[in-house]
Amino acid sequence: MNPKTSSTSPGFIRRALRPWWARVTLLAAGIGLAWGAYRLVNPPPPPPAPPSGTAALADILQTVQAAGVLQPRVKVDVGAQVSGQVQKIHVQLGQQVKKGDLLVSLDPELARSEVAQAEAAVAQQAALIEARQADLKLTRAEVERQRRLLKGEATAATEAERAEVELTKLEADLRGQSASLKRLQAELDKRRLSLGHTSITAPMDGTVVNLPVQEGQTVIAIQITPVMVTLANMDEITVRTRVPEADIASVKVGQKARFVTLSGEAQRYEGSVRVIQPVPERAGNAVFYNVLFEVPNKERKLLSDMTVQVNIETGSAKQVLAIPVVALGARDDEGRFAVQVLEAPAKESKDAPKHKERKIRTGLQDGGRVQVLEGLKAGEKVLLAPPPPESAASAAASAAASGQ
Repeated sequence: MNPKTSSTSPGFIRRALRPWWARVTLLAAGIGLAWGAYRLVNPPPPPPAPPSGTAALADILQTVQAAGVLQPRVKVDVGAQVSGQVQKIHVQLGQQVKKGDLLVSLDPELARSEVAQAEAAVAQQAALIEARQADLKLTRAEVERQRRLLKGEATAATEAERAEVELTKLEADLRGQSASLKRLQAELDKRRLSLGHTSITAPMDGTVVNLPVQEGQTVIAIQITPVMVTLANMDEITVRTRVPEADIASVKVGQKARFVTLSGEAQRYEGSVRVIQPVPERAGNAVFYNVLFEVPNKERKLLSDMTVQVNIETGSAKQVLAIPVVALGARDDEGRFAVQVLEAPAKESKDAPKHKERKIRTGLQDGGRVQVLEGLKAGEKVLLAPPPPESAASAAASAAASGQ
């Protein structure tokens, strides 16, 4: 057998496979030509235009949103001014009371005993003064008698002088005893006042919102006044709103503030900013300022310590030029924002519209739109998203070409 003609020799295999490679190459070339012809007849659709917005007239209502907590406008802790045991609590949580109503009674026996002791001391002192007044009356009569005798030279001068000295001493003693009576009387008044303080009454109209004591409990009112009842006037509610540091500069006294409750009725309440507390609160690295305003609560639907979302109206404008907020780009050192303005192509051109960066100055803004003070005209379109990389590259090339 000839090795050159063997079916397993390398040369034979190459000669046998050569027509197949040629066929594959011709087939690939044919597919490429067919695809090119198809693309000429059916060109690919143009890429979708980037989202854009139009500068148009609109109403802008700028607000600051912050979390708020409801608190009574007037809240008073009623304490015990005397020590004693709680004998009876006459009110319940949530009860409406009037000024002067009895809230809590302390055991009055100790206070009554002290009043009785003070009354006895006053009576004893008054009796002592009466005795001194009688002695003083006799001494004055003796002085007058000695003076008459001395004029008639019927007594010695020493006797008259002794009578004068005794009168002076009695008058001084009587003044001291009178002063002691006043002191004891004041002590009696104090004891009677303390007896009255065993009946703790309401200092104002309000609602009982806290009862920290129980019947039988002993309270000590020596250094710290123990709180017996907390009353609150729920007819008017104060909203304490925590405004972030970044937004506090736009908040002013007198601005409208409103919130909606989270209940099923979702009732809307509105007031005006009364005060901006100058001392901030810190939560970690965040700084907040308390902004207070009041809302009526005659129906008592608002309760203490409710949390609400507050909107403070910091500015408004009617029919001003505005664009979507998402169109704003980077902000420069002068406070102007960059926007990408679309340039309309010629009518006969099939090219996508080009865009060019422009600086604009803005004013008020709400959740979706921002007021344009300068830099745009009504009807101009701006991109609402960053341009695609190829568009950005072509824009840069166009800018470079125009610069040359």
